[in-house]
Amino acid sequence: MSAIDPSTRELIAFAGPVQCEQAAGAVNLVLRGNARAPSGPHAGLTEALFSDARAAAVPAALRDVRVIELPSAAATVPGPPLRRFRIDSAQLQLELQARSVQLHRDAAAAFYGAVPPPRVPLRLRLGWSLLLAALRLPGAAALVRKIRGST
Repeated sequence: MSAIDPSTRELIAFAGPVQCEQAAGAVNLVLRGNARAPSGPHAGLTEALFSDARAAAVPAALRDVRVIELPSAAATVPGPPLRRFRIDSAQLQLELQARSVQLHRDAAAAFYGAVPPPRVPLRLRLGWSLLLAALRLPGAAALVRKIRGST
């Protein structure tokens, strides 16, 4: 892999295996894998979705991929200018053009780390367990309805 040019910007770095999917449609290239965290080996599942990507065929699987945004060239087609990207891995170095790229990160770990789990007192859990066990007995539901005053 080459040295980083100051006019380039690393969008995402994947650690380990990366699944590559090419399809027809608005989003026609998807890279899916675990993002490399600055402080640790993995930051979680991340997808890089390229819209209207123009490149040669990409293999179905790569390893340790970096996606780098290159400076844009002059517009050659009408409409919004195409952005330039480079996909670097040990197996492949590929330059492509795309209208846009979106990064989708799995937020489950961060979300559940920020929201504390619910704390239910033991007394309340035992009460519900006893009530549900009692309702399994024949005639218990009718007795509870009679106590509550409903018919």
